Amino acid sequence: MSPGGVCACPPTPPPERHAGESCHGSTRPAMRGAHHGPLHREWTKLLFTWRTYLIWGGLAAIPFLMALALYISDTGPGPGEGPHFMSRVLENGLYVPVSALAALLLVLLPLAAAVLGSYLIAGEAELGTLRAILLRPQSRGSLIVSKWVVAVLTLFVGLALVVAAGILFGALFFGLEPLVTLSGTTVSIAEGIGLIVLTALFALAAMACMISLALLFSTLTNSSLTALIATFVVFIVVQILVTFSFFDWLEPYVFSSYFGEYMNFFRDPIAWRPIGEALLVFGLWSAGLTALAWLVFRRKDILS
Repeated sequence: MSPGGVCACPPTPPPERHAGESCHGSTRPAMRGAHHGPLHREWTKLLFTWRTYLIWGGLAAIPFLMALALYISDTGPGPGEGPHFMSRVLENGLYVPVSALAALLLVLLPLAAAVLGSYLIAGEAELGTLRAILLRPQSRGSLIVSKWVVAVLTLFVGLALVVAAGILFGALFFGLEPLVTLSGTTVSIAEGIGLIVLTALFALAAMACMISLALLFSTLTNSSLTALIATFVVFIVVQILVTFSFFDWLEPYVFSSYFGEYMNFFRDPIAWRPIGEALLVFGLWSAGLTALAWLVFRRKDILS
């Protein structure tokens, strides 16, 4: 203390900041794994969720059960019966993964995508971890995008398992032969596998729309079950509406109307135009719904 009553003590230096600590004004320590970003954290959390392995196991089991049932019965459905290409499975095991993907696109893949998307935000709110996550220095936009990307990657792994299991059990039960296209031409086994991979990627693009729709509902509620039900109700209602001639005008704008365009991969030459139109619709719906989810989420009061 100086004689004049003014403190002459040197100012206290600011606390030393160590590498990895937040520089955004937060007094809380940096999140574990922050150097890898929110995408790494979301993926790590996903790997410790039983829901992930149930989805992967269920998807991988479909081609096995399909091939086993056809092998035991030794009779396949007639032309036009069952999923596309199933009537050809007994002749060539390469049709097993194609038939499995065609069957999954009807209900199970949309359901799996809806389950993943509906849990992204509402599931964190249910567990009471959402507020803790947002107290860390990260934007809500990066959180939304990272969760959406991880959900898509989860479905990508599931579809890869479908393709791998379909080829494996198709070869085991029926053997692999060159694939006959819808145009009547024959492609090699390697080319056939390439077409199957393209079909799986097309299915992934289609299911990204379902993930985005479920993500939107996940930001509107704090219940993942409510978000899941709302997503599937909207999906089913739209599917029913487009079956009526009065709503024919709606069909070009509904992303589910393009699910069957994967068939164009199996024409010779490949009909790229309808595939491109379908991918454009999928991209617009995915981007639009995800952006809308972000707008809702950035204004949402987090109470849990």
